[in-house]
Amino acid sequence: MKKIATLVLVLLIGRLSAGATTLVRLDLDDLTGESSAVVYGKVVASRVEWNHSRTLIYTVYTVLPVEYFKGRLGPVFELYEPGGALDGLQMSVAGVPAFEMGQEAVLFVWTDPQGQHQVTGFEQGVFPLRADPQTGLKMVERVARLGSARVASAVASPTSRLLPQFFDQIRSSAAKARRPEATQ
Repeated sequence: MKKIATLVLVLLIGRLSAGATTLVRLDLDDLTGESSAVVYGKVVASRVEWNHSRTLIYTVYTVLPVEYFKGRLGPVFELYEPGGALDGLQMSVAGVPAFEMGQEAVLFVWTDPQGQHQVTGFEQGVFPLRADPQTGLKMVERVARLGSARVASAVASPTSRLLPQFFDQIRSSAAKARRPEATQ
């Protein structure tokens, strides 16, 4: 049984790597534009499960939204991220975010045709929050570039680490994403 499981895992990895592509850098406007929802939320639960055909393992995170900046996924929603350990097998996908219970983050989320939600752009779509040790104020742990990586005139400055300013930058980006392309 172990040999069969190992063979299945090797075939699965080969299948995933055969379809692998280069990850495109996404700046704030790109993340916002490609996401069906942008939300500040807290991870409150997780579980690991197989997909319907038992070919992929997913870790499913339950997220409690605190504030939506774009779109709505309901009062609670789930993120389906590839990878995890189940039935003696472990699957790992480079760049896929992993969350801890109680973790707060700003999440850029897209929804697949089956209605399952995932973080946009792998780890690029996760902005974890932490408390500043001196002030106790919540801050964003990492930054992204403002504007779009796809536009030559993109703003090169980084997003703010201060939560209120970061939220304002997301709101501005979401407003741009709602405008018709002809007026941009």
